[in-house]
Amino acid sequence: MASAAKPKTGRPAAWWAGVSPWLSAVGSAGLLTLAFPPFGFWPLAFVALALLLWAVTSAERLVTAGLLGWLFGALFYYGSSWWATHSLIVYGGMSTPVAYVLIGVAAVLVAIPTALFALGVHLTTLREPSPGWWCIPAWWCVCEWLRGEVLAFGWNPLANAVALEPWLARAARLGGHYLVGAMVTAFAAGVVYALRQWPHRPVRALRGLAAGTLALLLPSLAALTGALRPPESDREAAVAVIAVQPCAPMLTKVMSAYDRAEARQMQLALEGLRAASDSARRMVIFPESQIALDADRPGTEQSLRPLLSQGVWVLTNATRRVGDGFANTALLYAPDGRTAEYQKVHLMPFGEYVPLGRYLPVELPTLAVEARPGARVVTLPVTDDLRLGVGICFESAFPSLHRAFRQQGATVLVNLANDGWFGRTPGSEQHLRHLIYRAIETGCPVVRVTNDGISALIDAGGQVRDVIPQGQPDVRVWPVFPAASGMTPYVVVGDLFAWSCLAAVVGMLLWRLWTRIRFYTEAITDLVAGE
Repeated sequence: MASAAKPKTGRPAAWWAGVSPWLSAVGSAGLLTLAFPPFGFWPLAFVALALLLWAVTSAERLVTAGLLGWLFGALFYYGSSWWATHSLIVYGGMSTPVAYVLIGVAAVLVAIPTALFALGVHLTTLREPSPGWWCIPAWWCVCEWLRGEVLAFGWNPLANAVALEPWLARAARLGGHYLVGAMVTAFAAGVVYALRQWPHRPVRALRGLAAGTLALLLPSLAALTGALRPPESDREAAVAVIAVQPCAPMLTKVMSAYDRAEARQMQLALEGLRAASDSARRMVIFPESQIALDADRPGTEQSLRPLLSQGVWVLTNATRRVGDGFANTALLYAPDGRTAEYQKVHLMPFGEYVPLGRYLPVELPTLAVEARPGARVVTLPVTDDLRLGVGICFESAFPSLHRAFRQQGATVLVNLANDGWFGRTPGSEQHLRHLIYRAIETGCPVVRVTNDGISALIDAGGQVRDVIPQGQPDVRVWPVFPAASGMTPYVVVGDLFAWSCLAAVVGMLLWRLWTRIRFYTEAITDLVAGE
């Protein structure tokens, strides 16, 4: 009877062993979603990664581990970016079910790198676990690098969960946001390794936990002690930035609404100029919006004459015809009539182009215009000591672009955005967190000017100094201190940390391949020798 009872007691345990990794992956995605805006419970990012690693290292098969990583990634990207459906429904004319399905499909696609992460972790920790566990942070770094640089969708990297914690975020000055994400992953890996080793090897468990903790704290300690202090700003070269948030309508057939928005935008700018009348250098910045200038129309700068006549620079969004489409452009007007121009290089998927659109059986419309990417990255000169690196909207998610701005001499970074496409959703707050890292990585202050919020001033250390809330037409005068000549380590070496991680995981895979080849070679040799 005792033997007959064993299958009954074993079945629940076996069932739980099979189900628990999947529940862990789902729970991990939910916890990581809560670590991001609008919730912002950033400590949950550590718990979420630990839960995911527990699930992946519990899987018995490689394919199961990959599917767990894929499930985690799809649920997280869907749960943190569901708000993108707002623009598809309200402005794209899609039905609600179709919009949510489309975002779900996108989430499944951008989760491919997290599936590769899970495959790599499982493969390199399955046997001889110690070397493989050391590579887990590298696997995560490579996963995010692939998503950002290859899939061109680096939205909401792991580091953004801790963007408001300077003791963690400022490590990005060394290796970009990839380093910060790897630090969080290293600590989670240390915790999971310790839990796995504790019942049998408590000393090894403590060593693993200590290694993960040091990987988290050493770069943070460097930030806290001032070793990663941003380059000194030129305090004498301050420029008064008049940031205008006009809240122009998105898409409307009532043309008078655009006229009223243009008048409101100019009125706010003039109010800002009066408030900044004591400043020697002044610059008005208008956001990306539906009332952007038409750069091809003769005399278009005449609408800015009330501002230019007062000796100020004006930076504004504009469109310019390029071939059979349009370029999304930032135009800088000097008081003497000189102009400088930057055309957006990284376009917004489904907003300005359809990814792989030429291969789709049906033609999908874009929300705005069918844009054409700019041919090169350029900065906009103002004076000898003031040069602007202007990213437009979604370009905030590309650290390599802002590094290129800094290398070309940019001393102030600007982001012109129109987050009104996403309504009153967490999209704008998530967007802002990307720019915190662009400031930290480059050591440059960032001026973010949006159509209807959140507009903000971020100093060179990544601290958000002032904001204009969503949905509030307003103008702010911000004293902006251009960065001095010193470069941060990230600007100097770029994505060296990410490339080092790629080299580490490739080396680990080659080592695993060699061990398998050696194993089978020895087995065949023994078989031939009759052993």
